[in-house]
Amino acid sequence: MSFIQNTWYAAAWSREITRSLLSRKIANESIVFYRKEAGDIAALTDRCPHRFVPLHLGKLKGDIVECGYHGLCFDPSGACTLNPHGDGAIPRAAKVKSYKVVEKHDVAWVWLGDASKADESLIADFSVLTNPKFRTVSSYLHVQANYQLVSDNLLDLSHGQYLHPMFKNAEGPPKFEAEKEPQPDEVWAKFSRPNQLPNKYFQMLGFPKDQRGDHRNFMRWNAPSLLLLDVGMTGVNRPAEEGISIPTSHLLTPETETSTHYFWAMSRDFRQDEDDLSQELLRAGVALFDDEDKPVIEAQQRMINTQDLMSLKPVLLQTDGPAVRARRIVEAQLKAEQP
Repeated sequence: MSFIQNTWYAAAWSREITRSLLSRKIANESIVFYRKEAGDIAALTDRCPHRFVPLHLGKLKGDIVECGYHGLCFDPSGACTLNPHGDGAIPRAAKVKSYKVVEKHDVAWVWLGDASKADESLIADFSVLTNPKFRTVSSYLHVQANYQLVSDNLLDLSHGQYLHPMFKNAEGPPKFEAEKEPQPDEVWAKFSRPNQLPNKYFQMLGFPKDQRGDHRNFMRWNAPSLLLLDVGMTGVNRPAEEGISIPTSHLLTPETETSTHYFWAMSRDFRQDEDDLSQELLRAGVALFDDEDKPVIEAQQRMINTQDLMSLKPVLLQTDGPAVRARRIVEAQLKAEQP
């Protein structure tokens, strides 16, 4: 499998990158990240060109990374600045790739491809992560499955009725609304439960258990695998701003063909001063994925193995439409990068 190169991938939460060397594989490329003395982020190929030892096993000296094996040093541009051996001459090939990194929405984003095309405005809108109207909790998850399988899971939330006891509703699966005016590089998957009693999740959040309301799950997808879920509940036929909103961010970054970095965050516009609620939402959100979604997706990956899902000709339901369209957009972008 190949991966889109000229796109922004979530590499880390900003807080993860410090004055220590952080190693992370992204789309099969091993990269070492660190924060320079001035505060901005450097990212280099995590492999010394001398004997291919990971650079993150070395030391950070100022803004220079010293290889822990033979002491060759590399600056943030990837150039070798010191060869402590022999006559000290620096071989022409003694350099490593440097990656473009920007910080936005409390996320460090990395661009794998042509740095001249790395336009920060192309990063999808996740401003909810830093919007003072919301209080946010966030976490990092790891999945032993292809990133598109995780994306498929998020784009078809009808599985919640069967996989997640907290989201189950006595009146059955949610209503699916097909896209009326699809955009070329964005996909929406809209599920709703109009005029229903709250499930256990919304009861936990404080929605009266005996009060009927309108529950929405509107998922936005942007290439290659960045998803934002507008989820909330209001009184019947009342505007969304009158109810409770819990937008959740799902930033999926391929690690390899069969593993994924999952940067997850939940924001809320109510009960913001309750630290205990923040901890409970973080605990419940991580447990829900780790204990319910993750085992199914990883089992799916083991069953598919290294085959492409669509090549197996899966039976498709109406609710698969958004996931299929997202896959087609990724496929088109991959083809556009081919020489």
